[in-house]
Amino acid sequence: RVSLPDSLPPGDLVDEEIQRLLSQKTGGGPTPLGYHPDTGEPIFILVGPYGPYVQLGTNGENGSGSKPRRVSLLKNMKPSEITLEQAVALLQLPRVLGRHPETGKEIEAGMGRFGPFIRHDGEYRSLPKEDDVLTIGLHRALELLAQQKKSRTELIRELGPHPQDGEPVAVYEGRYGPFVKHGKVNAALPKDVSVEALTLEAALQLLTAKKSSPKRKKGKK
Repeated sequence: RVSLPDSLPPGDLVDEEIQRLLSQKTGGGPTPLGYHPDTGEPIFILVGPYGPYVQLGTNGENGSGSKPRRVSLLKNMKPSEITLEQAVALLQLPRVLGRHPETGKEIEAGMGRFGPFIRHDGEYRSLPKEDDVLTIGLHRALELLAQQKKSRTELIRELGPHPQDGEPVAVYEGRYGPFVKHGKVNAALPKDVSVEALTLEAALQLLTAKKSSPKRKKGKK
């Protein structure tokens, strides 16, 4: 028996991915996709708790004991279809696109916890879906950097006034996904509920459940 990561629905599984998961679980050792053209180290496509990723080398290779380099696959990549060239390109992230004409500082494209991004002088921009972190160029990066940075929370939809106080109940897009907000109370939207289908009544139930849930206790320092 092997657990599936949340990012890999059962309907998307193919035989190659099933065999890869089973080999990881049984300890038989995964088969390398290929070998890095510069270092000669094996490159693996593995699946972890947070989804599929590329790994360069093995744990403790060469007796160093250091963790191997790992990079998550892009959302549109299937583990069974990724090529060695794509894997090598992912392992080269972050990559330098060039220098900003005004500051002279480097602009990089890379992958982070929340997806692909570009970075310049400590400032980040998330890449839109139409941009590819492996192919984006300097000109496009400058366009994105010139755009006003979005707030961490963005209003998506207003559902109506709260029946008790008349204050607005609305859906916002946050750093970790959409959530319902009323006053100081925020309730995450369940994965099986779409923003478009959410009703005011359902939102009120989420807010009530959130307010009645026990608060986390802070650990002692």
